Amino acid sequence: MSGEAPLNTPRPWDGRTRSGLGIRLMFWLFRVFGPVFAYSLLYPVVFYYICVAWKHGAASRDYLRRLYPTASSFRLLWLNYRHFLSFGRVLLDRAYAFTGALGSFHFERVNSESITEALKGGKGLVLISAHMGNWELAAHGLGSLGVTAPQVPINLVWFRNEGQRARQHLEKVAQGQPFNIIDSSDPLAASIEMVAALKRGEIVAIHGDRVVGSGTVKAPFLGSEAAFPSGPYVVAANTGAPVVFVFCNRLGHQRYRVMAVGPKSFVFGSRRERESNLRQWAGEYALILEQQLREFPLQWHNFYRFWG
Repeated sequence: MSGEAPLNTPRPWDGRTRSGLGIRLMFWLFRVFGPVFAYSLLYPVVFYYICVAWKHGAASRDYLRRLYPTASSFRLLWLNYRHFLSFGRVLLDRAYAFTGALGSFHFERVNSESITEALKGGKGLVLISAHMGNWELAAHGLGSLGVTAPQVPINLVWFRNEGQRARQHLEKVAQGQPFNIIDSSDPLAASIEMVAALKRGEIVAIHGDRVVGSGTVKAPFLGSEAAFPSGPYVVAANTGAPVVFVFCNRLGHQRYRVMAVGPKSFVFGSRRERESNLRQWAGEYALILEQQLREFPLQWHNFYRFWG
């Protein structure tokens, strides 16, 4: 590992998660052999992946080095394996839930009432999440369990490259909760749709840890500067919509915790202060994300080179 090239140039994420075949295989395994076999098979599959596709774990190892700077090479390898194992478990949980077992999952909710309270202002709500835990199941943890009013639509800001199958999955977990997908591939059109949704008093849900296209702001994150999307904060400040940070982390088999942090209000100062405002707000998010990572270090499944 000492001979691995430094990660000086981040490779931007292109909006596509290359796991479609794997997800279909998981569905098939659950239906044919059942969940026990599917979860057991995960261990050798991840081991094989780590051995054969070593270069694809570079982003994971870069992240783990920052989180565990004194870790030995052997420990780093073990953490790398567990990191992908964590991702595999989340994918299997998702597949298991979508085969009809969603009702067997248990969700603990922390500060979820802040979401309902924030909606009472009539300015909509911006939910900023992360690629941490199982964000797709969070729609069930917050929506169908009555945290948000059923009549309040949820608008998911999402890159269309993620595919139609994922949309079908979300329709299952929403269980009657109205939702709409806002395509983030056109940032200007997406911003217009987000503002319109917030003016209607709706929820806009967006990831705060992945940059697609333009509109970035730098903030300290795990000891180095990293780029975060500025769009969520710009939209919130321009509309007056409150912001709540939401994380859905795996606690164990079929057990998740949905945590809400906020609400927060973001207001631009003078035009000269705009950049510093955005940096401050992104820094708040980065700090909260770091706190989550200290508690669930292997559940950040953002497998691309995040730092420059």
